[in-house]
Amino acid sequence: MNLTALDWSIVGLLLIGLVAMLLYCQRYVRSTADFLAANRCAGRYILAIAQGIAGLGAISVVAFFEQYYAAGFSPDWWGMLYGPVGMLLAAMGWVYFRFRETRALTMAQFFEVRYSRNFRIFAGFLAFASGLVNYGIFPAVTARFFIYYCGLPATYSWFFGIELDTYISLLAFMMFMGAFFAICGGQVAIMVTDFIQGIFCNIVFLVILLYLIFRFDLSNIFDPLLVQSAENPDASMLNPFHTGSTKGFNYFFYLIGLFSTFYGAGAWLGAQGYAVSAKSAHEAKMATFLGTWRGIAQAALLMFIPIVAYAVMHQSGAEFTAISDSVNNTLASIPDSTIRTQATVPITLVNLLPPGLIGVFAAVMFAAALSTDNTYMHSWGSILIQDVIMPFRSKPFGPKAHLWVLRAAIVGVALFAFCFSIVFKQTQYILLFFALTGAIFLGGAGSAIIGGLYTRTGTTLGAWVAMSSGAILSVTSVLLGTFWEDWQPGLARMTQWQWVINNPKEFPIDGQVTYFFAMVTALSLYIIVSVIDRAVTRAPLFNLERMLHRGPWAVQSEHQEVCTNIPRILRAFGVTPEFTRGDRWILYLTLFWTFGWFAVFFIGLASHIAGGVSDEVWAGFWKYRLVLIVFLGFVTTIWFLIGGVKNIYEMFGMLSKIVRNDSDDGRVVGGRNAGETLIIDNVDALLKEEEAEAQKK
Repeated sequence: MNLTALDWSIVGLLLIGLVAMLLYCQRYVRSTADFLAANRCAGRYILAIAQGIAGLGAISVVAFFEQYYAAGFSPDWWGMLYGPVGMLLAAMGWVYFRFRETRALTMAQFFEVRYSRNFRIFAGFLAFASGLVNYGIFPAVTARFFIYYCGLPATYSWFFGIELDTYISLLAFMMFMGAFFAICGGQVAIMVTDFIQGIFCNIVFLVILLYLIFRFDLSNIFDPLLVQSAENPDASMLNPFHTGSTKGFNYFFYLIGLFSTFYGAGAWLGAQGYAVSAKSAHEAKMATFLGTWRGIAQAALLMFIPIVAYAVMHQSGAEFTAISDSVNNTLASIPDSTIRTQATVPITLVNLLPPGLIGVFAAVMFAAALSTDNTYMHSWGSILIQDVIMPFRSKPFGPKAHLWVLRAAIVGVALFAFCFSIVFKQTQYILLFFALTGAIFLGGAGSAIIGGLYTRTGTTLGAWVAMSSGAILSVTSVLLGTFWEDWQPGLARMTQWQWVINNPKEFPIDGQVTYFFAMVTALSLYIIVSVIDRAVTRAPLFNLERMLHRGPWAVQSEHQEVCTNIPRILRAFGVTPEFTRGDRWILYLTLFWTFGWFAVFFIGLASHIAGGVSDEVWAGFWKYRLVLIVFLGFVTTIWFLIGGVKNIYEMFGMLSKIVRNDSDDGRVVGGRNAGETLIIDNVDALLKEEEAEAQKK
């Protein structure tokens, strides 16, 4: 076993602290809106930190370890291209701002308001099924990480000498903890405990980074990368423009990801509760800005640890040879090649860290796993009840009954993930599996979301066709990828296609490419079908103002104008009258950071076109970038800790005073959210106006 008593005590203390905070948060969960969205009382810092760690997860850590160990620094380089795109989308409030304005508790609830109840049920089921399968491997990857990182035996003795399987026991423990946190405190407890875990993880990331930097001379880290790049010039770990033969993670992977940043914004619903929990649409926008800074320390560690691991495994010298021999001996005992790939970096890391830091990193991985488990269970369970089951009911659930069926659904999600992790065999990189299973919903969802929030002309039929086409393409790819080895001989004889004949063992189209084709197909069909449908039916344009609560439908308590004289150039970057002076400075700093690296990206691109840059120059560049990120990581961690604690205090104060609205439970009545009549000013006059409009039609 790799962990000492000190290491286990660190993990135990973190768990005790989280359970104590969970029990405290329970007192604030009194309604469905509390359970699903913390009654829309969350501030920007708690959203930025908590949502970040919820989206990270132990499986994502392992996935990024896998990616960077295979691709080196290249993913970070292409991330510079993503930055300005994400920045501009955040400034526009792309999707997130308008979705929060709808005041929907789930994405499919918005679909019912915008399209129809039947489409809500279909989209809700698709999101649930896609998310459930996507989440199904989370516990498996997490359990295997802890087995190999902690050096746990395959079995252990229980009472009366009964032998129990360690893997299954870890699955059961993680599923129990995730369900327990999601059930007891809902979105209130999930956000608060995830915030604590996020800050803890950032601090630990920085400590481990400094330890690795001071333990190894950076030349010892970069020398093996220089050798690798010289031996494999088309799969370089230093030069991002020489990655054409890097399996799965070549530049097409990142370009497709860039397109999905725009198309799929807000579409993935694994952390759906965060999308609806902000105090206002403005707070949601600011949380998106702050997300740029929140992830700095995390990104640096996720990149640097696997690169250190690669260097150690390919370095000469007595110290490095002893470590690599120990790692290789452990890896040799793992029969499955996919699991062996996932375990390489964790096993190397445990051989690099001293006692204490080994336990601290184990605590980080436990926190990351728990934060994702409780968030995903909460999201998928909520979608099942809110968007698949509830729309069929003629009579709404009572407030207490509603909370209990939501909790039962969360338990069901945990049981499914437990069983799926036992029987499913993963055959490709984690990030490619994410892309493939996510595309079942995401392939068509982006069209329905963007068209529904930003156009008056998108139609229900267009949404149906787009969502169906994305799902059909993705499910077909899932089936082909799973059964390819059995089906390939028959397909080769039937089609005589060369790409089928040349790939007898592995389906040649990976998850990322499937996702791209699903997105393009769905978007094209949404536009074409909507235009034809509206031309044939001559249906009236949709009333976006009412759905977004603008103009006479505005919720005044969610709009606080502090500045009315805004220059046109700032308006272009999404600055509204709600921006304070501090908000503008956050915007300026974020713009400087993202567009600065964007400029660096194009300087590098121009240098490559002009004749190329040597690997030695690339190595020096990555050294300077790493040092800068570590410094900024310390600054942002302190900044977010102060802001997040203030947000939690304010949220508890709001939840203790707010008047609960039991009709605000996710139902749609007469084309509007059921709880709206209690929050919109002059509702009587608006109802009369709408009745007059209906009579004219």
